[in-house]
Amino acid sequence: MADKLLIRVYNVGCGDCIYIRIPGPQNGFHILIDCGKKGGDELLRQAIEHLRGELPEGKAEGKKRLDLIVATHRHEDHIKGFNPDWFANIAVRNIWLSAAMDPKHPQAEGVRKMRAIATQAMRGLMKSGRALSPEVELLTSLYGVSNDVADNLLMEKLPAANKIKPMYVHRGQTGAELGLPLPPNTAVHILAPEEDIDHYYLGEEADAMLKGFRGFVGDAEDGVAASAAPAPAAAAPANISAADFRVLQSRMISNALAFAAKESSIQNNLSVVLLIEWNTRRLLFVGDSEWEGEFKNGRHNGSWNVMWEKHKEGLLQRPVDFLKIGHHGSINATPPPRDESPAAKKAPKGGVYDILDAILPVAKAGTTPKAQAIISTEREFYKPIPECKVMVDVARRVSNTVNYGERFATKGIKPESMGHCGAQKLDTAVFSAM
Repeated sequence: MADKLLIRVYNVGCGDCIYIRIPGPQNGFHILIDCGKKGGDELLRQAIEHLRGELPEGKAEGKKRLDLIVATHRHEDHIKGFNPDWFANIAVRNIWLSAAMDPKHPQAEGVRKMRAIATQAMRGLMKSGRALSPEVELLTSLYGVSNDVADNLLMEKLPAANKIKPMYVHRGQTGAELGLPLPPNTAVHILAPEEDIDHYYLGEEADAMLKGFRGFVGDAEDGVAASAAPAPAAAAPANISAADFRVLQSRMISNALAFAAKESSIQNNLSVVLLIEWNTRRLLFVGDSEWEGEFKNGRHNGSWNVMWEKHKEGLLQRPVDFLKIGHHGSINATPPPRDESPAAKKAPKGGVYDILDAILPVAKAGTTPKAQAIISTEREFYKPIPECKVMVDVARRVSNTVNYGERFATKGIKPESMGHCGAQKLDTAVFSAM
C-alpha cells in the first residue's frame, strides 16, 4: 500500500479530519486537513491516535512526522481537535492557515472585526443563562473557547515547538513555492481564499453591517473585546416597562444571531481550498466553501463563485478524480448543475451552474463514473444536513455511492424529509470512505 495514494476521512461525526498520504521517498508525504467536530472529543482523540500509528518516525526519538497541517477555517467542526496534548508527540513540518486568520493581514481588517463582534455577542449569549434552542446552541458553539485553544496551538505552540512559522495562504500559491518537499509528479495548488479577503468576500455592504452592529457590543477590533455582550438576562432598567424591555431584549438577541449567522457563512467562504495533483489524479478539498448566485466584483461573494471566476479556464476546467463534498452536504455548499436548477435558465453560460458539470461530469451513456466523493456529516446532530438534492446531484457522477435505504428505514428517516428533493429519493447518495 505504500506505493498507493491514500485518502482517509476519519469518522468524527459532523466534522472534518482528513489524512492524505502521497507515495514517495522518505516514506512519502503526509498531510492532515482539519481536525474538528461538533460535540464531544472521543472520536477526535481516537482519530489522532490512529493517525500517529500511520505516520513515519520523525528525527527526534519518540516523535512521528507530519509534513503538513492545513486548517481550512476557524469553525470548531474543523479545528476543535487541534489539542496541544494530542499533538505533543508529532513533529509538524509545515502549517497552512487561511490568509483571513493572519492577525496582521491588511486586506482582512473587515473580516477580523466581524469575527470579533460575532464572537463577543455569542459568548455573551452563552453566559447569559438563557435557554437556547438547538439551532442557536449550534451557532454559539462556533465561537467557543476551544477555537482559542486551537488558534494558539496552530499559530504559536506548534510553530515554536517545531521551529517553523505558520503560513497564511491564499489563491495562486503552490506547495513548491511555499517550500514543501513534495514527492515526484506531485503538485499542490491553493485555489482559495483570495489574498484581498475584504474585497471579494465582504464587499461594499459589509461596511453598513459593521457600523450598524458595533454599538451593540462595543469596539471589538482584532480580537475578542474583554467586555461581554449585554447580558440578555439582565434586569430591566427603571426607565422602561418590563414588556418594552423584553421586546428590546428580543430584538438585540435576534440582531446578534443574524449577525453571527452572516459572519459564520463568511468564515466558511474563507476556507483554504486545495487541489492536489499526483501523477494523473486530481483531488479537490473545498473545506466549507459556499456558493451564492453569480460572481460580482467588489460585492460579497461565495467562495465557489470567486474560485470559478479565477479558475474556470484553468485549474477547474478539467474533471477531478476525488471531491470532498463541502460543508457536510449543505444545500449552499455544492453548486447545483444547470439541468437541475430552475434559476439556471436565466443564468449566463459559464456561470456558477456549470461548475459541477466541469469538475464532476455525468458519465456518458454506457459507461460508469470513475470519480469518487466523500462527505463528513451527521444528520442526527443537525437535521438540514446532508441536503437530499445535493446528494442526488453528486451521486449520479461518482462511483462510490452506498445504498443507505435500509439504514434510513431502520431509523425511521424518510428520504424525502432530507431537503427539497421533489420526486427524487435518496437511495444511493451517501458516500463511502476510501
